[in-house]
Amino acid sequence: MADKKLIVVIGATGNQGGSVARRFLQDSSFAVRALTRNPASPAAKALKEQGAEVVQAELEDAESLKTAFKGANLIFSVTQYWEPFFRLDCRPKATELGLSCRKYAYDVEYRQGKNIADAAAAVVDTLVENGFLVSTLSHAGKATGGKMTEVYHFDSKADIFPHYVDEKYPELSKKMSCIHTGYFMTSHQILPNSYFKKQPDGSFQMRFPTREDKPVPHIDIVADMGNFVYAVSQMPPGKAYMAAGSTVGFGEYIRLFGEHNTVPVSYKQITFDEMVNDAVEDEAAGIEVANMYVYADEPGYDGGMDLLTAEDIRKVSSIALRSDEDAILTCLLLAGVECPITTLEEWIKKQDWSAVLLK
Repeated sequence: MADKKLIVVIGATGNQGGSVARRFLQDSSFAVRALTRNPASPAAKALKEQGAEVVQAELEDAESLKTAFKGANLIFSVTQYWEPFFRLDCRPKATELGLSCRKYAYDVEYRQGKNIADAAAAVVDTLVENGFLVSTLSHAGKATGGKMTEVYHFDSKADIFPHYVDEKYPELSKKMSCIHTGYFMTSHQILPNSYFKKQPDGSFQMRFPTREDKPVPHIDIVADMGNFVYAVSQMPPGKAYMAAGSTVGFGEYIRLFGEHNTVPVSYKQITFDEMVNDAVEDEAAGIEVANMYVYADEPGYDGGMDLLTAEDIRKVSSIALRSDEDAILTCLLLAGVECPITTLEEWIKKQDWSAVLLK
């Protein structure tokens, strides 16, 4: 292990962290330390069997993170908004503090992200040049000039990655890459009425407060997050990315679904209130996701940021090199980095849609 680079993966038994851990385990030049709250879980045991070092760590405990990060050459960070939001203690604690459950979940994710950043800063000297790889999203409050201040599950990430890190830890910031994630292609399982609402005539309708032709990113998170992060780890530091296999409008999404399943489909742009009432039974969750889809319409899911994509990673690039001795400017070509990723159309064709079609 001494001659291997050590990557510490937060949330290694979850969707994103699990994908990242499994991908780096395929590279014999890396040792993987998988962090989890429950090392006895089936997912943790599976990672251990694949060769990972499984370590118990708690994101609420900054000291446990500092211990877990010891000797790290790379760190993959991911934080959770929906886990505290749906915990049984969320509503009682939020009420006790005089907060909405949505703001309470923001506070939890912000605090845990801050703990990760503080702990990572303590080991910044052992991190490689591009050694802090963080999963994040755009900042809705900043992107809209303060018009949308309650897209909590976006801002709770962006307030730490990159803003807190940039302001508090400039040396860590130099080694950080920000990886934004698109809509999970599996989101229809959480929002079935929004993605595929069956109509009286037997057709299926997709319904969001987003224009049907507004391009939005989509990713097969379990299959491809690891591939994307692995590719980013080979890039220079200090850049921001959008992890997505396709960036297309929801109108194209439902068209592909209908074409593959040979069923009639339509798209309807609905209002914010309609989505709150229709999306999920939990009103607070409905408000949170409806805000996201309004934001995705204007200014856009990425907040108008210029983010690098898988296609950019694959491109051959060039950098200018200057010799101090003779002041001659030369150009070095950098080969593109392999970044396999699943398109939305490919993903749709691989799914078993029987449960959706027969509902």
